[in-house]
Formats: sequence, structure tokens, C-alpha cells
Amino acid sequence: MKPLGLLKIRGVVQHYDWGGFDFIPHLLGQPELSAKPCAELWMGSHANGPSVVQIDDATLPLPELIARSPRQVLGERVAERFANRLPYLFKVLDARKMLSIQAHPSLSQAAEGFEKEELAGVSITSPNRNYKDRNHKPEVHVALTDFWMLHGFRPLEEIADTLDSVPELQVLMPDFREQLVAAGDDPEARAALLRTLYEQTMTMPQSEVDRILDPLLQRLDHVSDKDDPNFWAARAAREFPLPDGHRDRGIFSIYLLNLVRLKPGEATYQPAGTLHAYLEGVNVELMANSDNVMRGGLTPKHVDVAELMSVLCFNDGSAEKLRGQSVSDLETTFPTPAEEFELSRIELAGHQAYHSGVRNGPEILIVMKGSLSALSGDQSLQLKAGEILLAPQTLSYTLDAGAEPTVLFKASTPTR
Repeated sequence: MKPLGLLKIRGVVQHYDWGGFDFIPHLLGQPELSAKPCAELWMGSHANGPSVVQIDDATLPLPELIARSPRQVLGERVAERFANRLPYLFKVLDARKMLSIQAHPSLSQAAEGFEKEELAGVSITSPNRNYKDRNHKPEVHVALTDFWMLHGFRPLEEIADTLDSVPELQVLMPDFREQLVAAGDDPEARAALLRTLYEQTMTMPQSEVDRILDPLLQRLDHVSDKDDPNFWAARAAREFPLPDGHRDRGIFSIYLLNLVRLKPGEATYQPAGTLHAYLEGVNVELMANSDNVMRGGLTPKHVDVAELMSVLCFNDGSAEKLRGQSVSDLETTFPTPAEEFELSRIELAGHQAYHSGVRNGPEILIVMKGSLSALSGDQSLQLKAGEILLAPQTLSYTLDAGAEPTVLFKASTPTR
């Protein structure tokens, strides 16, 4: 195969029901897409939505390009470490409706769970399949608009206050505060108490769920403050009605998890075992190349409580916001412990240039605003908002902004 230059790639739009109608079609300059909800734009080689590469006058699925020349695209180190696969999946996500309460397994849990379901003969396409691949799915995201989400269990003291102040919820564990006082500062005792509370809410009879939630939800329609858990509980009841008037037990999680509002430019990181949910807004998201999700309600999809409990971490605490680290006047990174990926934001003034630095693997860049020329050797590619660039690991490059300010997000593999 001849040496590769910089490449334009085309992402895949996922039309999930919870997606928005405007942001992604506007970004891509394809208004015809807005006839259906556009939830995510995938950029990567995942089998459920592989990007397409433009080479001269031909197109090629990105996984096929990598398979033909893994070391030229990925570089020696990434190709060896990740078995000739692109280790990350890059997304733009637009949540118009609430997403499910969910968590992701660790690497060892994913491998074990995948093999277990394979041996049991559960089809990879079965709606009851938990593990779609052998990989974990840590993820980092940066808000592009005001973005509301649930992220990790609240401090137990705050949960105790909520159980005391919301009459309908007191019955979940009437002696919760007493048990919390008994647990003191012992991390294991606190985690055990939290696990017991959450397991009870997820396994109680449906009739009990309805009995608790019905009177609560009937008095919440007047709440309009999105920073109030009651607002999202009322919305969840409207967006996720169960047959025969039953209530979705995922609503309990809205009161047990941290309600977080991110401003544009703020971020969070979701490691394995962190219970979370996206509620509303647009972000750029980067994750390990996986689609393994364990759900805990607010979804018509499969919920396996036992499997969810097996992957969850029951640590409590306030949610941490990431505000990024400046690595230059032009670039801000959002470092995480993940070895598969690193997310960066690049902002260029008119006619300003960005030069690629030390690299450990291939980079995918999406232009969110403005336009630029991507230069490598004697090659020059023109990109505008919504267009996506793949820079193989073997190439250095320069980005020259046009006359207007230009903003990009970049997916890469950490150099550490």
C-alpha cells in the first residue's frame, strides 16, 4: 500500500430516539438529516458505525484501511498495544431527551462477561445481551452547551437529607441516617450501606415502586428549575411511562446521584462502575472503543439488575468537573487515567497556525467552527465546520486557520 497522507473521513450519524433535530445536521451542513432525531455522530472504527475514509476518488471503511496497513495508520506502539485496532471512539452527542441510568464495566469484567454470554449462546444481536464486546468503556466529554447530567452517588449525608426531606422517599430505608452515623468514616461500611440502599430500590416489587412514586410525581408538575432533581423526576415520568401506568424505578436514581450542570468548556470523566445519565445538552465525547452498557432504568432497553450491581462502584462523593489543562496558547487537554484516549480543544484566531507535536498514535480532528488548511509535506486539505480529519501516526502536520476564528476538537492517544 502506498504511503498515506492526511485523510478526510466521514462519520456516521446515529438516529436514536433521544437525539436532537438541529445541532448535528447544522454542524454537517445537511439539513435533510433533521427529519429524524440525530443523537450521535460517530468517528472511529466501531463495528456498529465505522467511519468511511476518502482516498483519492475512492472511499474505504476505516476498519478496512487499518487492517490493510495497521502500523502506518496506528503507529508501531498503538498497533502492538491494541491488537491493530483504533483504541478509541469519538463522538458528538446531542441529548434532547434523557438517556438511561447506566454504568460501564471494567476491562476484566467486560472480558469475563463477554465470554460468559458467548458460552451461553446469547446472540450478539439479542436485546438481552449485556456485553457486545470484550472492552471497557471509560469516557470523557466536554460540554458544548449547558449540559445536565447525573454523575456518581451523592455524598451519603446529602442522600440522608433527601430521604428525610422528601416524605415519599423516607420508606426506602427509614433507618438510613442511623446506619450512616454507625458507619462513621469507614469507607467499607459506607459503601456497604449505599449498596444496600441501591439494591433495595432496584429489587423491590413493582407495586411498591408505584406506591412510593405515584404521590411524589403527582405533585411535581409545577417544578421548572433544571437544577432541581424534582424537575428531572417529573420529566422522566413523562418520557419513560411503563405499561399499565407503572412507574420506572430509575426515577429513584435521580435523587441518589449528583445532579450536575456543566457550562460550555467544562467536562467530566466516567470511569468503570460510575453510575450516570445524560439528561440534556450537546457535548463532544471520547471513549474506549466499546458499546458495553449496563442499564438501571429510564430506558425501554434491557435492564439486568444483577449484572449492573456486579459492575457498580459504591463510592459516594461530589462530582468532579474537569476544566482542562492548557498545553499551549492554542490547545487545552482533558487528561484522564485512560490509556486509550486523550481529548483536546484547539482554538485558532484568524490565520493562526497549529503544529502537531509529539504523538503516540493516530489523531482524529473535527472542525466545529470556522475553516482551515491541513498541511503535511506537499499535501494540503481544506476543511470547514463539520468536516473530519484523520492524521496517521506517521505524519506531522500543520493547521492553518482561515480568516475567521476556528475551533476543533482532537482525539488522540496519550504519549505516556
